[in-house]
Amino acid sequence: MLVEERGVTRVARRQNLTQPAVSLQLARLEEAAGQRIFERDRRHLRLTRHGEILLPYARLMLKLHDDARARLSAEDIAGRVTLGCPDLYAAFLLPQTLARFRASYPGVEVTVRCALSAQLAEEISNGRLDVALATRMPHVHPKVGSVTLLRHEPLVWLGAENGAAFKADTIPLAMLPDGNLYRDYALAALNEAGRTWRISCISESIAGMEAMALADAAVIVLAASVKVNGLRRLDAEDGLPPLPDVDLMLWQREPGLIPAADHLAAYIIKDIGTTAGRDA
Repeated sequence: MLVEERGVTRVARRQNLTQPAVSLQLARLEEAAGQRIFERDRRHLRLTRHGEILLPYARLMLKLHDDARARLSAEDIAGRVTLGCPDLYAAFLLPQTLARFRASYPGVEVTVRCALSAQLAEEISNGRLDVALATRMPHVHPKVGSVTLLRHEPLVWLGAENGAAFKADTIPLAMLPDGNLYRDYALAALNEAGRTWRISCISESIAGMEAMALADAAVIVLAASVKVNGLRRLDAEDGLPPLPDVDLMLWQREPGLIPAADHLAAYIIKDIGTTAGRDA
């Protein structure tokens, strides 16, 4: 947490501890390691060389700890969970997470429903979904018992390697249907920058957008964490404006009602979230 937050105050707030308590834990850790782990300066904490060495071991130890606890309790957890998420997250964020979850909880059957975040909000509010991984959108407020911010996700422009679609006077775009926040942000950024555009493809799936971009027939917008062979990021040097971040959220309909859903939600928070914190 100190690496993520770069400050004792924010970690103390997240852990509901006092600053001296967090500083004491850090001092004990450095004493146990026999090395200074953080360099102190006036603004934030930075890892020392020894801290950089320790960090991946610390993360591995925490993961092994969580995996061991999950496996020991897995036999008592069974049932069916319906998970909703946009097509993008199903393709790029969830596969490894769901594979590890199924290995830890073989008695849980997970059904995945792909849809835009606004539709997911409606479905989880109506009880058709137990858990949803979605993008926070203005004026979209699902009626759920738990909302967790997983992380801030930067958006990027992508085009074909060695392609020229982005050079067109009227830039061609491949977009998801109306109601997608990536689309809204992309068009707003182009309008503000004075770039003319046309939508050359509306695709219900990420695969259709990728195909257009790989063919150098369009430029697309995806999350920065998505890596697609054959595509490269486009930025100001290519004449494209910066894009804002989006918030990746986890919604859970009724925490405590379905133990399998509770475990899946906790697993996603630990596996995908980097700045997890309760919103409600």
